Amino acid sequence: MTPLALVALSASTALMYLVGVEMFANARFGIVTVILFALTPLLWWQSQNAPASLAPLPLVLGWLLAVGHFRRAGASWWPIVAGSCLGAGVYTSNAAVVMMPVYLLLTIAVVAQARAIPSRQLGLLVAAFVVAVGPYVLSLLRHPEVFRDMVNAHHLYDANRFTLRQGLREMASWVGLTARSEVYYDYFNPAFLFLTGRVLLFPLAVLLPAGLIQIVSNETTPASRLAMFAFFAAPFAASLTADAPTPSRILFITPFAAIVAAYGVKRVLSWRVSFSGVSWRLARSPRR
Repeated sequence: MTPLALVALSASTALMYLVGVEMFANARFGIVTVILFALTPLLWWQSQNAPASLAPLPLVLGWLLAVGHFRRAGASWWPIVAGSCLGAGVYTSNAAVVMMPVYLLLTIAVVAQARAIPSRQLGLLVAAFVVAVGPYVLSLLRHPEVFRDMVNAHHLYDANRFTLRQGLREMASWVGLTARSEVYYDYFNPAFLFLTGRVLLFPLAVLLPAGLIQIVSNETTPASRLAMFAFFAAPFAASLTADAPTPSRILFITPFAAIVAAYGVKRVLSWRVSFSGVSWRLARSPRR
């Protein structure tokens, strides 16, 4: 394992524990979340074959940890931390250039709906992101050939023939949307996620649905809802290429799969407690 991969994994693991403790308000569930994250096959595959791809993960988890602190009194600087983490993440990979703005939009939508912070602090979130990403945008404006090469390299559209507006129109056409939506859904194919042995652990095939049920039915915090939406958003950047699903392109799913699966553990434990309670009451009830 390279030093870069070791640093990225160590930082991600530490932040994952803090995120788990914050979300569940329970140190044991923080450990559960870390274990589910650390055992993810895709993480270890990437650490050996493409260690640089792990660079966005600490910043993604830093953003989610900051969102978890939004509701705390006197913590007005947490939105700045969240926006700065997302803005800094743009510099880590080409996929992050797409995913970090997606996470920003999800944050705005979830936080605004939950009224987790005042509009002024929401503005600080956006401002911090804009300031952090500003040099990157200016660099692309000064060197448009870099953006053109990036678009062509990922087969988004023919940047040598089309302008940005024309390219976006082509991507948003019926044919373009159909092809990309099919790729998006293929990334959630259970065979791809759980049976290849290169993406997620097989037990998560049970824990992920249970976790989604738990979040939808019982969890109302912005961070838990964001983790759920970010889980579903994970293939967004990869699906833009309309290429067949590739494990390395869905790395962003790893922290959110671990979090949702930890909620699945919580759900399964609640079923067990309920079943035990029913069994105890039946055993104590008088027989006629």
